[in-house]
Amino acid sequence: MSTMMTSYYKSRDGKHRICYHVWFPEGEPVGIVQIAHGMCEYVMRFDGFAKFLCSKGYIVCGNDHLGHGDSVGSPDDYGYFADRNGWETVVKDMHSLTLIMKKNYPELRYFLFGHSMGSFLSRAYMTWFGRELDGVILSGTAGPVKGTELLLLAIDAVKKKEGAHSRSAGLNKIAFGKYNVRIDDLRTEFDWLTRDDYVVDAYINDEKCGFCFTVNGFENLMKLLWFVNQEKWYSTMRKDLPILLIAGEEDPVGDYGEGVKKVFNKLISYCCAARIRLYEGARHELTNELNKEEVFADIMQFLDTYNADRS
Repeated sequence: MSTMMTSYYKSRDGKHRICYHVWFPEGEPVGIVQIAHGMCEYVMRFDGFAKFLCSKGYIVCGNDHLGHGDSVGSPDDYGYFADRNGWETVVKDMHSLTLIMKKNYPELRYFLFGHSMGSFLSRAYMTWFGRELDGVILSGTAGPVKGTELLLLAIDAVKKKEGAHSRSAGLNKIAFGKYNVRIDDLRTEFDWLTRDDYVVDAYINDEKCGFCFTVNGFENLMKLLWFVNQEKWYSTMRKDLPILLIAGEEDPVGDYGEGVKKVFNKLISYCCAARIRLYEGARHELTNELNKEEVFADIMQFLDTYNADRS
């Protein structure tokens, strides 16, 4: 049985309190895994995954990003990052959690697991704070998005007209409108998340999930995605940092595996220590998929491989 604690620390935006959770295994811990959650959700959605890792001896931690979960000051803040340097602040908030954990457990190997938007944030983290890490798992990441510049222009136009806190159904449709096109017998607008209907229904019924991002949120998301797909990002990557990319072959975020392959191939071209695993039939949320046991086993193999020579 694992135990969990919840606490807060000050955001780098100087305004908000960042909520974080730590799951502790029974007995002596063997390592630490930090989770970076995705867009329009919060880290407690990874409770089952965290408990699995705890059963293998790992301490697990994760924070709710700005604009998400219990790091939100008011309902208006859902999907809003910061007035300035939004995504950069979110990455620095992740680093604050790393420092808290390393202060308490300086001897343990440290791994980062980033899902979806959390994988984009983790990719920025890898080039800014990569020396903190002993390995990274990127789940449901994405390659370059066509028309990013035009989309940023559209976002800027909406921001000037409606304000950064406004929510645009049009931008939301551009972002997610085609995500279900390859799904037969479509049941809900969020079927692209996973084949597990129970998880999809729970997501829909959760007020902390599935909200419409603010214009500020979309602007920061697109700028972040642009940043981590530039040549400079690849060229500044730590060559000896073990990286595992995992994605579903039916995940629209990663262009059904093609975008993930682009990221992998680019990393390899820069001699980075990357490997890739794509899962047939799986959609976006691999830790909530019908084949999650297979995914968990692959993640454990990766973690234990790079934690094998711990003293």
